[in-house]
Amino acid sequence: MSGRPRVPLVYRVVRDRTAQTSPIAVVLLLAITVAGTTAVVALGGPALDETKQASQLTRAEHSMTLFDSRVAISALGEGETQYVDLSGTGGGSYIVDDDSGWLSITHKNYTDAGDDEELYNESLGSVEYRNGDARIAYEGGGVWRTQDGGTTMVSPPEFHYRGATLTLPVVRVSGDGSSSGDVSARVAATERAHRIYPNETAAYNETAGSYDNPVSNGTIVVTVHSDHYRGWAAFFESRSEGTVTVDDANQTASVELETLGLVGEFQMPNEGTSVDVRGMAGNHNVSAFTLTLSNDQHLQNMEWGMYYDGDQRDLELHVQADDKCKGGSYDGTFDLTLYYATEDGKYHGWQATDLDPDTSDAVSIDCSASNPELSVDFTSSETMTYGDIQSDKGFGNQNKWQFAPEITDGEAYDSVTFDEHAADSGQTFSKADGDTASMAFVVNHYFSLAAPQFELTVTDGPGNSQSVDESGSRGELDYDQAEGGQFITFLHVTENEVEVDVE
Repeated sequence: MSGRPRVPLVYRVVRDRTAQTSPIAVVLLLAITVAGTTAVVALGGPALDETKQASQLTRAEHSMTLFDSRVAISALGEGETQYVDLSGTGGGSYIVDDDSGWLSITHKNYTDAGDDEELYNESLGSVEYRNGDARIAYEGGGVWRTQDGGTTMVSPPEFHYRGATLTLPVVRVSGDGSSSGDVSARVAATERAHRIYPNETAAYNETAGSYDNPVSNGTIVVTVHSDHYRGWAAFFESRSEGTVTVDDANQTASVELETLGLVGEFQMPNEGTSVDVRGMAGNHNVSAFTLTLSNDQHLQNMEWGMYYDGDQRDLELHVQADDKCKGGSYDGTFDLTLYYATEDGKYHGWQATDLDPDTSDAVSIDCSASNPELSVDFTSSETMTYGDIQSDKGFGNQNKWQFAPEITDGEAYDSVTFDEHAADSGQTFSKADGDTASMAFVVNHYFSLAAPQFELTVTDGPGNSQSVDESGSRGELDYDQAEGGQFITFLHVTENEVEVDVE
């Protein structure tokens, strides 16, 4: 028996387990390494692919933005054929499609009778980079990125709206083919600045009037059909305050801009028809409102007016004579009246009575011609008095007033205060005191209340009792445009085409 001391049992157990630790650790380490590598390959592969694709798309955006600028030089400038290097994107392909998308321009309700005129409708064409589900396209002079069901604008299209003027140089792409890898594009202009609007050689179907500025009546609607239509819609909303609509079923985006209607000189509408006012600024910005009224019956017993019958307010301007042209002269006077009401049974009444055409700034008459002419200036310095509407000649022929029942059955407010606009005086006008104000100030105030859009309809009595020949009469209405980007006065559209080859 050895004299070596005996090792305790507990120690032997610990010692034996410790001896196994090294090989177990190695096995565990290898298992962890294999599992980690597998996870990296399984999970990191798609992430790396996504990162690679994102990098390729970013480079493609830069390439397409450069392509956009070169197309502009070729199509809209004086540049020769342009060459663009589109290589370095990799992982995708470039496709030229001259049949993709279209743009139309329609003048809706240009006759005020519901007639529409399609001014333009042609395909846009595109150059598109495709990589997986992502698409980056040059279309309509802009660059668009569509991915995951949404579209963003990379660079804006050729659509320039400023100060009620829309300038739209439509850029069309022709050509076909595709290429990938090291790609280069050749861009050559095949048509520059072909005039669409204004265009004196083109005429509206119903009126035979030429395509001319300023655009009047109705609205202008620009519609784009495109795979990238939602990007177009967002662009329209950002660049104007027009009405933007999206049709998902037809993949279209539209923006509708209202014409200013009447500005400047106009032919007098017939009885029952209207002068259409749109886009009037609401701060006393009417600089001129004059009428020239003619009649071959010497303006005998003349009563004539223009009114606005609105949903929330009514307005009427009335001209009344107490004599006629005799022997080449006129010995009578004129009354000019303004009526305004909302919906509570009372009204605002303003009158300038017994105006002598020889001395008044508001009226003058020429009886020397076979068709005498009366000139009325509703923006003159002549004084108007506030109160109930009345006349020394009685109330006149009431069937020639649109709102005669409201006037005869009602009464003016005891007082009114002008404080709705920055140009108002803040003054209160009393009926009892017979307070006065200049005609220009009064008319501007009530036109501003009706602004930015209203119609002035002619009323001249029934049947043969008309005292004014509207066909021989005219007027002028000048006003500042309302702030905001929903109106259009001038439209400039040209067609420009480039041929694109990729290789």
